[in-house]
Amino acid sequence: MFAEILINLPVESTFWYDLGGFSSKAKKYERVRVVFSGEEAEGIIVNISDEPGPNKLGKIISLIDKEPVFSDEQMEFARFISEYYTCTLSEAVFLMIPKGVRYSRKVEPEDLERELKLIDLDIELTEEQEIAYSRVKDSFGSGKIFLLYGVTGSGKTEIYRKLVQDVLNRGRSCLLLVPEISLTPQLVDRFSFVPKEILGVYHSKLTDSERFNIYMDVMKGIKKFVIGARSSIFLPFNDLELIIVDEEHETSYKSSSTPRYSIRDLVRWLSRKRNITTVLGSATPLVESYYRGLNGEYELLKLLNRYSRYQEIEVEFIDMKKEKGNTVLSPRVLYEITNKLKENEQVLIFINRRGYSQFVMCENCGYVPSCPNCDVSLTYHKYKNSLECHHCGYKERYSEVCKVCKSSRVKEVGLGTEKVEDVLRNVFHKYKVRRVDMDSMRGKESYDSLYKELKDGNLDIVVGTQIIAKGIDIPGINLVCVFYPEFSLRLPDFYASERTFFLVSQAIGRAGRREKKGKAIIQTYDTEHYSITTGVKQNYEEFYNEEIKRRENFRYPPFYYITRFIFRSEEEKKCLEIGNAARIIIEGIAFKKGDTFVSPLLPAPIRKISKNYRYQIIVKTKDEELLTTIQKAVYRELRGRKGVYIEIDRNPISIL
Repeated sequence: MFAEILINLPVESTFWYDLGGFSSKAKKYERVRVVFSGEEAEGIIVNISDEPGPNKLGKIISLIDKEPVFSDEQMEFARFISEYYTCTLSEAVFLMIPKGVRYSRKVEPEDLERELKLIDLDIELTEEQEIAYSRVKDSFGSGKIFLLYGVTGSGKTEIYRKLVQDVLNRGRSCLLLVPEISLTPQLVDRFSFVPKEILGVYHSKLTDSERFNIYMDVMKGIKKFVIGARSSIFLPFNDLELIIVDEEHETSYKSSSTPRYSIRDLVRWLSRKRNITTVLGSATPLVESYYRGLNGEYELLKLLNRYSRYQEIEVEFIDMKKEKGNTVLSPRVLYEITNKLKENEQVLIFINRRGYSQFVMCENCGYVPSCPNCDVSLTYHKYKNSLECHHCGYKERYSEVCKVCKSSRVKEVGLGTEKVEDVLRNVFHKYKVRRVDMDSMRGKESYDSLYKELKDGNLDIVVGTQIIAKGIDIPGINLVCVFYPEFSLRLPDFYASERTFFLVSQAIGRAGRREKKGKAIIQTYDTEHYSITTGVKQNYEEFYNEEIKRRENFRYPPFYYITRFIFRSEEEKKCLEIGNAARIIIEGIAFKKGDTFVSPLLPAPIRKISKNYRYQIIVKTKDEELLTTIQKAVYRELRGRKGVYIEIDRNPISIL
């Protein structure tokens, strides 16, 4: 007997191997170990036959699994990913299967059916919520996509809870996607009515074995409801009836590595192919999603009224152009924090920049330490006494003496979470201050402990990046300070305005979510940009009306589809050579195609990362199928050229 194997490497073909003594045990979609190109490799059986096909290589070394870990339905999904994002089928398949190898079954599905009782939630919905809930519930099995646009505090989660109850009581499965691991403990708390035997939590902080166990429990129908991050979309549900994408606008729903998939693209395919009802929920939907809602591709459901116990927020601008001196915290901010702490209330301070200072500079000769691998300056991290690159991870020890002129006039420029934390600890030394960013939240239990400390009132001040702006709902937080939201506007990216609006609007929404009126302070040098002024008012529709005009004028989504080609190489000459060859291919296909625009080959905004030069071509078109054709042609003709890697990013969320 012979097995057709898909190798866990970015290769196009499948290969045939002799099953030998494993003929009686091996099954389709089990993983195996084989020798490929002289080295041991992992593969998955996609076919078993009495006779081998072409590309016969040798014998299977061993079986990894005792049962299939994939299915025909998943293979269809993988083929779509491979086609749409232009990657190998192998890359798509092994993206979907977690790395673990040991499955420990704790319970049988039949036992669960006997033991579990119907869930009975006593939730009283408002008239507005009831309408939205009924529209979704009545659509189960239709494959319809709903955009649930609900202002902050309108009770979207209550609707989610009712829908999950309905799906589970029908004996079907449900998936709730969240953008950040930090939101998982909070949502698990809100869905505590779901029996733990059928509830799974799935994210990157779990071990390989933990992820694999949940994956297999889903395949066997044991886990019926999963709360998880982006990769949860690949869990092998057999009877998935509802997908909820919470905070659907978040950038973390887009993968930054090949294949560069987007959750929004994948749920559209799943809803159409599998008749799965989908709810995209947000107080600040993506401009593309809201456009689809207005144009009927999605059904738009609006929650415009605050849910019970939500208080309006008083917002104050601090125009730093009028402040004297170079201060981290304005006098007004210090005054408000002091008052809130005296009243035993919690304070949230948001600044979307890690580190102590943006960079350091010698005032004598102007030298700025930069990364030897990337075209960026190094960020100063005081607590680690290091200068770090946030792109490739390069680190060097911080020195107060200039490398070039040996002067001691080294100055810290800009600020980040560490500097704000440092100032707060010095001023409010009697209170507990915690920093929340990628540097401080690396542990598996970090988010659980943060949520517990906040909820139990054991933290007074939290300072952090966008992690803390996303969905944290803590009654004790009554003051939110947003520092310099204009940082994100300075990026050369067409999504910059949208992201700035999201961050301002969401950060402000963390205050005043209970009985007491909350306050938000915006400390900024830019008091006029529409993304900040509309964000402060939490007026999404005003922002949308302004932003959609800009998108149409500059030929951006939702009016045009975009693919970004990036050519990476340690040799700049090779980037130019392959990039120019790609442009000839693209122009040949796009020639005389209406409403299609091909940019010149230009250096990417960050020209060098991890020792690799980066050049890019951006293709915009109204013909989505044309993008697939162009992607395939570039991939087919130029893939595998030595010394150059081609990134194909469909529907990019950044052009940095």
